[in-house]
Amino acid sequence: MGDDVVAFAVFTLICSAFLAGLMLNYSRRINRLRNTVSALTELVPQPVPVRSKKG
Repeated sequence: MGDDVVAFAVFTLICSAFLAGLMLNYSRRINRLRNTVSALTELVPQPVPVRSKKG
């Protein structure tokens, strides 16, 4: 019975560490992608909104 509890605890720790690693990896990828998109957005000229005259 004790071995089962230890095995389950080790399995749970391994799974949680794996998921934490995946989350860290994807957060780094998302930040890199966000930085790339912001750099490209600065290169592309943005259209200036035209104000319409009222009256």
